[in-house]
Amino acid sequence: MDLAAALDELPEVHATVLRLHRAGTDAAGIARELGIEVEAVAPLLRVAEAKLASLLAAPDPSGETGLREGTPDGGLRSHQRCLDHARNAT
Repeated sequence: MDLAAALDELPEVHATVLRLHRAGTDAAGIARELGIEVEAVAPLLRVAEAKLASLLAAPDPSGETGLREGTPDGGLRSHQRCLDHARNAT
């Protein structure tokens, strides 16, 4: 499963927090957009990232994983950087 398809499978709030974060929106902006407290952004992002990672790692019907070939971590390292950034922003 590719990233776009995985995001479409997530609950709307999880997909939204991930999309906003990937677009460079800071924690305060994400909180405003979602109508939540700034302190809730980092935990919400952690849950969303975990769900996304699970979807990306799950085998598709052909037996292939959604991890990107050619990267040792399947592209998940960039998601960890997003999590680290969110933790530092709050």
